[in-house]
Amino acid sequence: MPIEFAAIYGSEFVGAFCLATDKYALIPRDADEKFRRLVEENLEVPAYRLSIGMSPITGILAVGNSRGLILPFLALEAEVSMIKRELGIEVSTLLSSKTALGNMILTNDKAAIVHSDFTKHELKVIEDTLDVEVVKGRLGGSSLVGSVAVANNKGALVHPLATEDELKWVSDVMKVRADVGTVMMGSNLLRVAMVLNSRGALVAPTTSGPELARIEQVLFL
Repeated sequence: MPIEFAAIYGSEFVGAFCLATDKYALIPRDADEKFRRLVEENLEVPAYRLSIGMSPITGILAVGNSRGLILPFLALEAEVSMIKRELGIEVSTLLSSKTALGNMILTNDKAAIVHSDFTKHELKVIEDTLDVEVVKGRLGGSSLVGSVAVANNKGALVHPLATEDELKWVSDVMKVRADVGTVMMGSNLLRVAMVLNSRGALVAPTTSGPELARIEQVLFL
């Protein structure tokens, strides 16, 4: 199954604790073996256990694509070294007061849409690390673009309040088809309820059948 239900720590906010790209997945350091296998089998990438600043909420604190990973200043030196050694990709630490990078950046392997508060220097770090075009913007009235949308290299699922013009803009920037959808029986907080790449997705168990069908259709899973 390209889409499966998943929970961790008894929480359905699986996307808050995990991050995935078409090259790797990151899961909490103390995630059990059953969960690691679920991630690897569903997303078809190796899953690495780690913490960021000794916290398990990787999906909120970090953001990445197949070419790079950006960590907040909270990341410990040993954590950064381990990630660089294991993943073999570009890894940068953003020396900024902004720490919830997963909520502030929406990316795939083609582009990134980011919160409007990033400085010119921070935008350069994001661009160089992820090796994509970086554009500032808002979606559905929210500047937390990484929390109200998810994307892979096939599609982008966006907050249902996004306008037709915003959807076209996302499609043009991310170079994928974009459309609206929800999770968890109507929630627009898409990111925390999902961990996905171009091959599959793990989704919060309260997500309804019609919502799953929408996710599958828009993200081509």
